[in-house]
Amino acid sequence: MELHGKPTDPYRIFFPLGIVLGAMGVSIWPLYYFGITDGYSGRAHAFVQTDGFLYSFIAGFLLTAIPRFTGTEPPSRRVQCVLAAIVAGSAIAFEFQQFAVGQTGFVIAHAFLITLAARRFRRRRLDPPDTFVLAGLGLMCGALGALINAGIALNFIRPLWDPLGKRALTEGMVLLLVLGIGGFLGPRLLGFAQLPQFVQVPDSPGPRGSKPLFYKAAGLALILSLIGEYGFGFSVLAFVRAAAASAVILSTVQPWRLPSVRSTLAWCVWTAHWLVVFAVWLVAIAPRYRVDFLHVLFIGGFTLLIVAVGTRVTLSHGGHSLAKEKASWPLQIALGTGLVAMLARVGAPFSGFTYFYHLALAALFWIGGILFWGLYLFRLIRGGVPVPEM
Repeated sequence: MELHGKPTDPYRIFFPLGIVLGAMGVSIWPLYYFGITDGYSGRAHAFVQTDGFLYSFIAGFLLTAIPRFTGTEPPSRRVQCVLAAIVAGSAIAFEFQQFAVGQTGFVIAHAFLITLAARRFRRRRLDPPDTFVLAGLGLMCGALGALINAGIALNFIRPLWDPLGKRALTEGMVLLLVLGIGGFLGPRLLGFAQLPQFVQVPDSPGPRGSKPLFYKAAGLALILSLIGEYGFGFSVLAFVRAAAASAVILSTVQPWRLPSVRSTLAWCVWTAHWLVVFAVWLVAIAPRYRVDFLHVLFIGGFTLLIVAVGTRVTLSHGGHSLAKEKASWPLQIALGTGLVAMLARVGAPFSGFTYFYHLALAALFWIGGILFWGLYLFRLIRGGVPVPEM
């Protein structure tokens, strides 16, 4: 017998942090619409959401899951707090449009996270899932984006590389992490596969089949498409990225199949993966509305996966019954408000003089859903007691 969760699991710090930073980053739109602030910064909003909200959940999940998947120990609570403070400080700097401070902080945070992950992978006693090669490529792509963004903010790199820096984080790092983590957890949350049976690292590793090679090829194709499109103007490569992402999702999650587990969480995961596929093709087909249609990916794909995976991690590691996933009101509200927010945001460029009304409406629905779910999550974290796993 071993404890599945511990009171010092990293998600207990990073998930609540992500909720707070997400609400902070999106609040600029209603604050501006209702005249509380005189202006807004779309750039600040983008980096708070990517480097604050999304990254907090990335760090919380990886630092909880990697030790589990590799048979190593999680980082100490002191290390977790230092990383969380850097992420929070970076997001606050972005909020006040201090981009040099924010980007430098994010480089430090990302280097910190990569170091923690690499040390555990090097000392691993268990092999991580095959799809996690995509997560590794995602972290490398994130490093590329972080360095470009910091170089621009510090006037070391020309601003023409700005699109590549930003997209290396969203369409690169986060998308690859979704493909790597979702490719493993998705089939299990949908009821298509059993929970993991971790494999001891053999003394002399043998061939592992063609799947890892396929995931590496898809991940590299995705990264090269970003460099080619946003760095050198080959817009047709958006179709390569869409094809690579779709191929991974179709081969792992098989979204044409309805969930075998008929729970709110399973439907949330299923919907999110369809929205990821839809978003990458929509952006490739209609590049004129790229910024707007990318919110199908951000709000529809990424946010719904965050609330689903965040719920499962908190329930399973906190010693709660997984039956709470079946008809979860907090998840249903997060799913519903997320979809309404996505539609309001995507409709904004077609709304004429009500553009900022649509942005404020989308923000209010998103904030309401994420805070309602976040309160539920926080109560689970406070009340959770790790239980033995058989």
